[in-house]
Amino acid sequence: MTVNKLPNYTKTAGLLHWLIVALVAALFCVGWFMTDLPRGAERGYFFALHKSLGLSLFFLMLLRLWWRYRHTPPPFPKTVKPWQQWFASRVHSGFYMLLFIQPMTGYLSSSFSGYSTKLFGLMLPSWASKNVVVNEFFTSVHQFSSCLLLLLIFLHIGGAISHVMRDGMVALRRIRPW
Repeated sequence: MTVNKLPNYTKTAGLLHWLIVALVAALFCVGWFMTDLPRGAERGYFFALHKSLGLSLFFLMLLRLWWRYRHTPPPFPKTVKPWQQWFASRVHSGFYMLLFIQPMTGYLSSSFSGYSTKLFGLMLPSWASKNVVVNEFFTSVHQFSSCLLLLLIFLHIGGAISHVMRDGMVALRRIRPW
């Protein structure tokens, strides 16, 4: 099979991939911005936005996991060496793990912060009371896992660049949603 005839991911998988990319980028931007703001209405707005985007990511990841379970991804191109396939599989597994850990720890941190959690203005039930120790634990895990997620993003982009340099743009066309 030539590199130009590689099987593609489904259009839905491509759409979910790029929606999640956009959401993760927005979450990092909002997350970095909001933590430097002084306490007040503006900071509260960006924290609420970050929480809503994070919960949206969680639901999109559930859909993506369901989709992947029902639709096997295409095989690696023959130009990808076995060690690269092994490494890419670990990076993708790490993505799935961290893209669930991130929103869950963010939600749990918020739940124990004493502040309400809303999903784009819709108040979610409050089930935990303020607990500084538990809040700080989940905040620490959330921050640490965001660093790990950034590392995986750089590794993934590096892999994509190496595919493009070796095989041309056909490598990126495999994951497009159209």
